[in-house]
Amino acid sequence: MADKEIKSIIEALIFSSPEPISTKKLTEVVGEKKDVIMDAIYELKNNLSERAIELAYVAGGWRVQTKQEFSPWIKKLSPKRKIKLSPQALVTLAIIAYKQPITRQEIEKIRGVDSTCAIKTLIDLELVEIAGQKRIIGNPFLYRTTKKFLSLLGLPDISGLPKIE
Repeated sequence: MADKEIKSIIEALIFSSPEPISTKKLTEVVGEKKDVIMDAIYELKNNLSERAIELAYVAGGWRVQTKQEFSPWIKKLSPKRKIKLSPQALVTLAIIAYKQPITRQEIEKIRGVDSTCAIKTLIDLELVEIAGQKRIIGNPFLYRTTKKFLSLLGLPDISGLPKIE
């Protein structure tokens, strides 16, 4: 397959994907080696450098997005419904983000109060998900943040979270 064709296919896949698409998935769909896919991605990234959109790596995958500098105008066009979290849910989300995977009991030990409602809210908003069960008495659920959480924050993975001081 020609480089130009590969680049066009990758551009179409990234553009049409409803969520960030991983490099692994791109290699599977296109049927080319990872280095060929990455060369095409970086060429696409460079081609967009002087435009209002960019190719960004977030939540473990690639997506086309508007550059941050244009957000004031975009907000005027269509103000998004913001996700509003109570202070309790926000604290719980921060604990999960930094300590994941973590059990409800471990969260409550840090917070000092019941976190059942906050965790349910975060799961309903698809910011947190069950990551499995801890192998201790009672087998409590382990919680972690989702790709939606990373995507909303524009982070490639949790290592992009600010460091705790």
